[in-house]
Amino acid sequence: MSNSDPYHAGEHRIQALAGQARLGEANGRAIAKSIIPGAWGFLAAQNMLVLGSWDGERGAWPSIVFGAPGFVKTQDGKQVSLTIDSAWSDSSDPLWRNLQRNRWISILAIELSTRRRLRINGHLSQIPEASFFGHRLEVIVDQSYPNCPKYIQRRILRMDQIQSKRPEIKESTFLSAEQKNLIVSADTFFVASVHRDFGTDVSHRGGNPGFVDIKSDTCLRIPDYVGNGMFNTLGNIHESGFAGLLFIDFDSGRQIQIVGDAQINWTSESTAVERTWQLDIHQVRESLLPHGLAWELVDYSSFNPMLPGNPDLC
Repeated sequence: MSNSDPYHAGEHRIQALAGQARLGEANGRAIAKSIIPGAWGFLAAQNMLVLGSWDGERGAWPSIVFGAPGFVKTQDGKQVSLTIDSAWSDSSDPLWRNLQRNRWISILAIELSTRRRLRINGHLSQIPEASFFGHRLEVIVDQSYPNCPKYIQRRILRMDQIQSKRPEIKESTFLSAEQKNLIVSADTFFVASVHRDFGTDVSHRGGNPGFVDIKSDTCLRIPDYVGNGMFNTLGNIHESGFAGLLFIDFDSGRQIQIVGDAQINWTSESTAVERTWQLDIHQVRESLLPHGLAWELVDYSSFNPMLPGNPDLC
């Protein structure tokens, strides 16, 4: 990765293996070292972010945070201010411990109701105090770019008297029957990945329910649908060999964070699924989102590939 090249060696390698180097080069022109002015208002209007962090070992953690519009904002596109309120966030989330260990942080501003999303990868201006809540985190932007609306299921998020009680945390090294049922029913998840020299990345994945294949209590297989040819996630996996997932039960408010070793499978399955990748689980963390959140499903993405025995959900 250089001043003129937005990609690191792992991303270039996956682009070449996938035969999409030209597509990656073309779409890479959208990657900038600052947030475009047209996205500043979009960022300030958000009340939900997905953040990516790294524990310094083999854990890439995706975490979700909430706030009133304005809790995240930028005034110049080069730096992002993020104010964390304890009433809206889980103080025990690994995110906060990870940010004490290193400054890497990635931000996904995703507005499910409009299928708009903005990626920001960067680092904290300084290691924050032990207590984050009520304090402002300053994020220096290293890369920023919009993503297309593919595979996003439209949902309207409503917030009413948000309260965050210290949730009961369930931790294990394998998936329970309930957790597997949640994943089988999921149409959305978020994935965090890491390049040890260039930082973290966090992204969205979507499909019709059942698109994530549970191979065992400790292994998931995930399709890689046709995309923009950038291969940020798979490029990081190629370099690091690990990743982390976040699944949400939009009805109950349960969330499951899963971290593990990852490897890419280059066997083609269909025109829509060009490859799959596998996550070998070594840690599972289940918790509850703040009380007062409610999502209303509007419709499924028309880009979602059909699954065997899966009716048209669009």
